[in-house]
Amino acid sequence: MTADIDHWLRPFALDEHLHAHAAEVIASLPHDVRRDLMDDPAFTMCDYEPAPGRVFHVPVKLSAKSRGPGRAVVLKRTLRRRPVDFVRWVIAHELAHAHLRNGGRWPGDDPEHAADALAGDWGFPRPVDFRF
Repeated sequence: MTADIDHWLRPFALDEHLHAHAAEVIASLPHDVRRDLMDDPAFTMCDYEPAPGRVFHVPVKLSAKSRGPGRAVVLKRTLRRRPVDFVRWVIAHELAHAHLRNGGRWPGDDPEHAADALAGDWGFPRPVDFRF
């Protein structure tokens, strides 16, 4: 399975550090969630180095299924300097948003709360002492 995940992640050209963490998180996802993301040809992931005045364009593919923009996860390379549990929580949280299509788990559910809850269910709880 990890070879399949690595092969799937390679075209996204993530920073190697973030690639390794993303692979670990994706391998830990429930099978149906992992398939939902990996089987979606319109799903993309990327990373960028934030800097003052820098503009970053998120690569988005067109989804044949919804006939709109596909799902995308964008990670800051500054995560390389953060603790492992924080990095993996952020990745899981962002993948949860993608899985939920930026919505909640039910009508009226806050999308941020929903993403935190799913990440925790997947084994990546929000770190207690985190600071952005």
